[in-house]
Amino acid sequence: MGSTTLIRAFKVSVASFDAFLAANNIHETYGTPPFYGHHPEKDPISKLLFAKISQYDPDADKNKFRVLIPAIQGAGRFQTTYVAYAWAAVRAHREIKMDKDLPAEVPGGFEELRQEILGYGKDIDDGDKIPDEGKLGIYMVVTHDIRGYYGTELDSSEGLY
Repeated sequence: MGSTTLIRAFKVSVASFDAFLAANNIHETYGTPPFYGHHPEKDPISKLLFAKISQYDPDADKNKFRVLIPAIQGAGRFQTTYVAYAWAAVRAHREIKMDKDLPAEVPGGFEELRQEILGYGKDIDDGDKIPDEGKLGIYMVVTHDIRGYYGTELDSSEGLY
């Protein structure tokens, strides 16, 4: 089982994001989706995102920030990383409540984090960058065979049938 997740995020190339991780002493992804066994307490990437954001917003919620990398069986590695501040995971079906699940308001510190991560792309070859790097939007990401905690909605039987 994998995940399908509707997110509010910015997108950045794996190469730029991995440069950011390496500069912060976190293992690079190399385009492999991170595994969220116990998001966010045991996920070093989510902990790093929260640490950066909390410098600007001491009241930030550590559960609001994560990275998703698309993956589908047989497609090879994708070159796009999504840094999300809101998400709604879907197992089979789900009603999306935009104001609750995907609020438009960008959390304090998120823009500063976005600029910091994009700054690591300045030394990356243009061939390794994605078009519209840094674009903030609503995206749907499918990640094949990567499991983890995606919210209480998937802990219930809702969306199974």
